[in-house]
Amino acid sequence: MKAVIFNSGLGKRMGELTEHCHKSMVRLQSGEAIFERQLRLLHECGVNEFIVTVGPFKEQLMEASKAPHLSGCQFTFVENPIYEKTNYIYSMYLAREYITGDLLFMHGDLVFDKALVKAVLDSPFASLGCVNRRKELPEKDFKARIAHGCIQEVSVKIFDADCFAFQPFYKLCASDAAAWVEQVEEFIADGKDQCYAENAMNMVFPELSVKEFDYSGYYVDEVDTADDLKRVSADIRRFDFSEQEIYRSAASVGDLLKEYRLQKPFVVSGVPEELFKNAFGFDYEIFTDFTPNPDYAQVCEGIKKYRESGCDCIISIGGGSAIDVAKCVKLYNAMKDDKPYTVQEHVFSPVKHIAIPTTAGTGSESTRFAVIYYEGIKQSVTDDCILPDAAILDPSFLKGLPDYHKKATLLDAICHATESMWSVNSDEQSEGYSSAALRIILANYSDYLAGDEEAAGRILEAANLAGRAINISQTTAAHAMSYKLTSEFGIAHGHAAALCLPEVWRYITEHTEECTDPRGEEHLLTEMGRLSDAFGCETADEAIDRFVSLLTEFDLKPVECDDEDRLRTLAASVNPQRLGNCPVPLRYNELLEMYHRILAPARG
Repeated sequence: MKAVIFNSGLGKRMGELTEHCHKSMVRLQSGEAIFERQLRLLHECGVNEFIVTVGPFKEQLMEASKAPHLSGCQFTFVENPIYEKTNYIYSMYLAREYITGDLLFMHGDLVFDKALVKAVLDSPFASLGCVNRRKELPEKDFKARIAHGCIQEVSVKIFDADCFAFQPFYKLCASDAAAWVEQVEEFIADGKDQCYAENAMNMVFPELSVKEFDYSGYYVDEVDTADDLKRVSADIRRFDFSEQEIYRSAASVGDLLKEYRLQKPFVVSGVPEELFKNAFGFDYEIFTDFTPNPDYAQVCEGIKKYRESGCDCIISIGGGSAIDVAKCVKLYNAMKDDKPYTVQEHVFSPVKHIAIPTTAGTGSESTRFAVIYYEGIKQSVTDDCILPDAAILDPSFLKGLPDYHKKATLLDAICHATESMWSVNSDEQSEGYSSAALRIILANYSDYLAGDEEAAGRILEAANLAGRAINISQTTAAHAMSYKLTSEFGIAHGHAAALCLPEVWRYITEHTEECTDPRGEEHLLTEMGRLSDAFGCETADEAIDRFVSLLTEFDLKPVECDDEDRLRTLAASVNPQRLGNCPVPLRYNELLEMYHRILAPARG
């Protein structure tokens, strides 16, 4: 299957964004250009031959095609020298000799998800076009007239009852593509070179059988203006998040490498090699030179070894530190070496990353966050492209975890799910993840701590769901308050977050009238009710008490401090950005009071 991508337009409606850049090379929020994304997803779905029509900034498009991960692809660029005077019907005419066989046709300004490509390619229909009957008819964009499930006409000017929203992403069999080309030739012979190519296709649509493909469950939209870019960037990232592949056994890694057409992974490991060596029937390079709370210099060493190794992908095996190192190796590998990576603007990295967690708590295998330390100072790294492409949730890797570590990471997952429920960034999807995670954890934690492997698998799944939740919503005040506790008192991160959570939870419950969530106090009250219900309780007080009882049941050591200067330092250290995710404001004085209660020495 070949793909024909029409990229010969000017993109005048994009303003300054296309002053020095081709329209399809404008970058999405992820940092990836629209054209780069199209090529990557099509290639991942097995499309390796491309016919690309070009006009302005053709060098940018040709350079994008040289990316290392596209090395097995074949490109034919067809230049339209009079692109300023013609529409893409003329570009199609110029490319007509290459438009043979079964083809995908698309415009260069389309942003789509991988699942759409797979579904179109897998469809039993030889020819189809993307239609959405549920979407409101656009005023200025394409609509399709449908009769008996087949496309009869595509135009911006039709608004009848049998017309529906349409996007120019087609799969056409060889004969239908040839019929379109024949009509394009006739239009050009008649001097009609300033209309859409669809005008020519409309002459033969009724004679063909181009089925409507319902894209309502997928994503495809065009970027025609700066506002479109902002909207589409926000929309598509949710599809990308949800399309992360999840597997249950490390034995799946070999199949994944075959699917990705990759040969040699760079394994960033925080566990002994004997734990996974037998499951990996392929060549790999291993990197273990990092510590918990990894240092920037260790990440740089990982990048150096990755580049020297000849590896073409990354596998991380371990807790949050191993996964964070792998994320940063992937991200920084795409950057220049002339200044510290931490001060550079992020660029999209297409390197594939498979994450295998060996703890059940952080959910890092399904988040776009990482933490490293630069000159002793914590650096939070956030980028959509560092969300691993796949996660392997294999409970056998949880064997041998110390009890304290199991309890602390379990508490971290509970804190993730709880904070995500009330975060100002939450949505229906993240709330669903959080609620499910809490119910699974509370039903299985006892068996998990007792060593039951089936329960371990369920807890691993719950921790992943909680990670997916905060990937959307981010954490809030309890996590913001926990970080300094971890370094100051030498306790695990999940333990620290769990100490802070009850105080934050009570404060929010008692101050809902101060809600800063744009959705309002009623929404917050609803979410707090859903949270209590997920804990199996009728009220917030009961739910908080249930959580506190877990801390008692886990027999975690108390952390005490009555040094006022030290408490003030803790209150001043809290990250204001994470506080901003909290639905009620928390100021220095409130934080100080909370730390007083959290760290109050036991009396008598």
